[in-house]
Amino acid sequence: MSAVRWGVLTTARIAQGRFLPSMSLARNAVASAISSPNGKAAEVAARFGIPAAYSSHEELLADPGVEAVYLPFPNALHADWIVAAAEAGKDILCEKPLVSSTHDYRRVLEACERNGVNLMEAFMYRFHPQHQKVREFIDSGKIGELVSMHARFHFPMDRSEGEVRLQTGMEGGALNDVGCYAVDIMNMVMGRAPRTVYGKGTSRTDPVETTVTAILDYGDVLGTLDCGFEGPRTHTFQVIGTKGHITLDKAFDPDPGEIARVTVSYRDGRTEFFDIGEDQFKTEIERFSAWVRSSGPELVHRDLTEQNLAVRLALQESMATGLPRIVTDVLAAEHHFLQEQ
Repeated sequence: MSAVRWGVLTTARIAQGRFLPSMSLARNAVASAISSPNGKAAEVAARFGIPAAYSSHEELLADPGVEAVYLPFPNALHADWIVAAAEAGKDILCEKPLVSSTHDYRRVLEACERNGVNLMEAFMYRFHPQHQKVREFIDSGKIGELVSMHARFHFPMDRSEGEVRLQTGMEGGALNDVGCYAVDIMNMVMGRAPRTVYGKGTSRTDPVETTVTAILDYGDVLGTLDCGFEGPRTHTFQVIGTKGHITLDKAFDPDPGEIARVTVSYRDGRTEFFDIGEDQFKTEIERFSAWVRSSGPELVHRDLTEQNLAVRLALQESMATGLPRIVTDVLAAEHHFLQEQ
C-alpha cells in the first residue's frame, strides 16, 4: 500500500518541532508539501526534505498530489481551514481543540460529509500505549470500582508579543489549550461526558484565563482538573479505585525519546511500575493514514470530539456565571465512534 501524501499548512512550532520529525519515521506517510505566507515554507521544506513549498495555503490545497493535510492553526482559524480543506477533497487532521462552538462544529461536519473526507481532532496523547495499559487495568478490575480521576497539565507560557493563546477573540486560554486534554482523558476513561461541571478560571495579568480548576461530575465518579500557563511544566493523570490507584507521570506530552511511567499502587501496599516509550505523534500519523487508505469518510473518534466540546462549553458558562452547569449534547444525531486505539 502506497504512503499517504501529506501537506502541512503553516510552519507552526508544533509542525516543525514534533509533527514533521515524527512523520519522517512513519511507515505509511510522507510529507509532500508545506505552505506558509510568512516566507518560511521553502526553508522548512529544505530542512525536512519536503518536495513542494507554497507561499499560500490555497496553493497547497489545490495540489492534486496532496491527499491529507495537517492543520496546526490558531484555534479561531480551525473551522474556516477545515471547510477549505474539505472543499479541496483533502482528508484532515486538525489540531485540538477541533472547534469551540456548536455553530462551527456543524459547519465542519457538514463540509466533511458533503465532500466525503475523513476528519480527526489531533489529540496525539490518545495513541500512546500507556493509555491502553490504563484501560486494561481498569477493565480487569485491578483497582476495583472507580471513585475519582484527577488530571493536571501546566506549562510556562512564552509571553512574547503576538501570542494568540493569550488574546481575546482567538479561542485561546488555558481551558481550550491544555484543559481540553484533561477533559478528554476523563471522558475517554468513562466512555461518556459528565452530567454537570463547575469551573473557575483566573489570570494575574492576561485578558483570558491562564489557570483553570474544575470538577466534573459523572454521577458515580468525580473528576477534577487543573491546568494553566504559569508553570512549571507538569502533565499527570491519576485514577483512584476502591482497591488501588493508577498514576501517569507524563500523561499527555512526553518529549521525544522520553519514557512515560505507569504506577499502580494497591491497598495492601504493593506497587507496580511500567515504563513505556513511544512516539505518539508517529503513531497518530500512521493510524490516521491507515484510516485514509482503508475506511469510509468519517469523523474519527467523533464521540470524544463531541463530548469534549460539550464539556468545554459548559465549563465556559460555569466560569462566566460562577455556577455549576449541565453538560448538553452538541448534536442530537446518532453517530459511530471508531473504537480502535
